[in-house]
Amino acid sequence: MSETHETLPEVPGVEVGDLLDRLDRGEDLVILDVRNDEEAGAWKLEGRRPVTAVHVPYFDFIEDTEGALAKVPRGRELVALCAQGGSSAMVVDMLREAGVPARNVKGGMVAYGEYLQPVRVAGGTEGERFELWQFNRRGKGCLSYVVLSGAEAVVVDPSRALDRYLEFVRARGARIVQVLDTHIQADHVSGGPALAARAGAPYFVDAGQGFDLKLTVTPLPDGEVIRLDGGAAVQLRLLATPGHTPGSTSYLVGDRHLLTGDTLFVSSVGRPDLGGHVVKWGRALFRTLHERIAALPDDTVVLPAHYSGAAEIGPDGVVAGRLGDLRKSVPEMQIATEDEFVAAVRAAVGKPPDSYAEIIKVNLGAPPPPEEKVTEWELGRNQCAVAAQKAKAAVPGAR
Repeated sequence: MSETHETLPEVPGVEVGDLLDRLDRGEDLVILDVRNDEEAGAWKLEGRRPVTAVHVPYFDFIEDTEGALAKVPRGRELVALCAQGGSSAMVVDMLREAGVPARNVKGGMVAYGEYLQPVRVAGGTEGERFELWQFNRRGKGCLSYVVLSGAEAVVVDPSRALDRYLEFVRARGARIVQVLDTHIQADHVSGGPALAARAGAPYFVDAGQGFDLKLTVTPLPDGEVIRLDGGAAVQLRLLATPGHTPGSTSYLVGDRHLLTGDTLFVSSVGRPDLGGHVVKWGRALFRTLHERIAALPDDTVVLPAHYSGAAEIGPDGVVAGRLGDLRKSVPEMQIATEDEFVAAVRAAVGKPPDSYAEIIKVNLGAPPPPEEKVTEWELGRNQCAVAAQKAKAAVPGAR
């Protein structure tokens, strides 16, 4: 990931958000990926429609400029991409000197991994007294939420982009009165404790038994109701949903929208192996899905904390699923017994990234490393879900 360019050329650039908007609209762009083979193969920039990409490593331009230029398509708008925006800026400079128009993705894949896109889920129309927004961290497939009612707001599963949430809430004439995490995250460092401190609001996360939570939290019991705007508009009810982690908690917003964390996704369930207790946690997850979640109405809207790819983003830009539909489409929801369920998830999970264990320590309250190290930990998409197709294949009885 490291790039050292003492003096970057002044070249035309494009912000990640603007680029994603254009790709989502289906505009005819070509991404020129100049990262090395390993990086380019491991993590790609995705749009909601197919993205045309050409891979020509940066060092090819250095070692054989004419040969590299010959591999670059002509006649279409080119946008160069690297890890942090430095190498791609150099390539854009070379392209423009050769008469090939191109622009640089500012901040590269690091900026893509940190970009937050807010999308309205519910509310905001005449007669509705609350708003629910989903913040999509597109590069990682991470989702966080802001619930607004009157002058009060609750933020759930925030990333470390604290100013993004604070400015969003402030622009709507509100203040943050509660910060919640659904669980101890493994793929990214939570912004929850820092956001709560900045906002002067209480913070809650439940680590569950067996974990030494060093953070200062304001405890909230299962079934607790958080009332916004005096309770006149919307309430959030806590539902203990252990399994992905022992302390996993879902939040029912109003009577219809369920923020499930990593308990239930729109195409799979959260992997129960990240703490090394796949059997114990897997049994807890089975009971959560088949007892606690199963008791909710079919029209409950499931809003998870992660997703696996752009195909799971709906036409309205929201990652969500109707519970009645997920009962039929998510393989793990159809497995009839605990033993079959545990066998299926054991067969479907692989070794998590080494960084996950370190991230968990920080999210439990250990001192964080330098920012550069945290950025390195968070590169790439999340790996928090059970591989759905493997789980389905592991249990012949699953439809």
